[in-house]
Amino acid sequence: MPKRNLHAKRGQRAKSGYSTYQRGRTHGSNDMAQKTLLGKNAIFADVLNGFIFKGKQVIKAEMLQDTNTTSIYKADGKIHSQDRDVAKLLTIGSKKVVILLVGIENQTRPDKNMAARVMSYDAAAYRYQLTKSKELYPVLTVVVYYGKEAWNYSRSLRENINMQVLPKEMRPLISDYEIKAFFRISDLSKQEINNRFKSAFFYVAEYFVQTNAGEEYHPSAKDVTVEDLQLVLDMMNAMSGSQVFEEAANTLNERKEDEVTNMTKVLNPYTQVRVDRAIKETTERVTREVTKEVSKETTEKVTARLLAHSIKSASLTPDKAMDLLGIPEAERPLYRKLLQKNSH
Repeated sequence: MPKRNLHAKRGQRAKSGYSTYQRGRTHGSNDMAQKTLLGKNAIFADVLNGFIFKGKQVIKAEMLQDTNTTSIYKADGKIHSQDRDVAKLLTIGSKKVVILLVGIENQTRPDKNMAARVMSYDAAAYRYQLTKSKELYPVLTVVVYYGKEAWNYSRSLRENINMQVLPKEMRPLISDYEIKAFFRISDLSKQEINNRFKSAFFYVAEYFVQTNAGEEYHPSAKDVTVEDLQLVLDMMNAMSGSQVFEEAANTLNERKEDEVTNMTKVLNPYTQVRVDRAIKETTERVTREVTKEVSKETTEKVTARLLAHSIKSASLTPDKAMDLLGIPEAERPLYRKLLQKNSH
């Protein structure tokens, strides 16, 4: 197979439909990266199998079909649209009989109104079915939460709306809607991730489990195709904001899309180059700045500033950056306080 430019391919894919998906609550690149990765049937099936069936291979890629993710509604005299992140029809048999519409919604931060949003997505899907047939198939929305902070909101609609002003007799009559398929990646252990996810989505889960625990990301060596790994790197770049993933993805541009590789081969060598470069740049800047200002107070400020630069530019933890800068253990509590102060 000839080499193909994977960035060009993604551009062509966007022109064929992905570019129409936008929503105000997230950045376009973030949204697009998630849709492109999870839009692949094999990845979509793996997410369902990993979360719902705990790794058992129940849903097959060939059982899934694309479906419309946009619904139209009228409010305040205007026409509006709402978009799911990704949605598929689950079918059975040679005749591809539809038995379920399932959508996946990705969340990076808690949302008090998530139950209402899920209800609106599901209601729109049922309303569309009513225009086509009197026989309805079920609709399921899976919410995948990637965030570090706890989801402190209820996943029940009733518990997130104010009913205190209603007469007590009316409160039990208010219908509820609950997000039942809610999965937080950080609730899984490293071993569970390894057992549950067989596709490139494994790397997304692995990254968030490690970094949400305050650890440096040390990728595993699970083999995937170059195409899938690049889609993962795009998604991790969009969700983490770290250029490490974008620049690492660029190194895959000229490789065959069906070539097998893994995150360790791609990310670790490139990360080490960034670390070495950051050390060199930081050392040179420390020397220049401290030579100009020799007071203890100024030295501490300069070192703290360069420490923050090292953490950001090389995606390092504070301890790792202090190791590279040679900051003595006795002085590290001071610099942790300075980093915390400067972050506010």
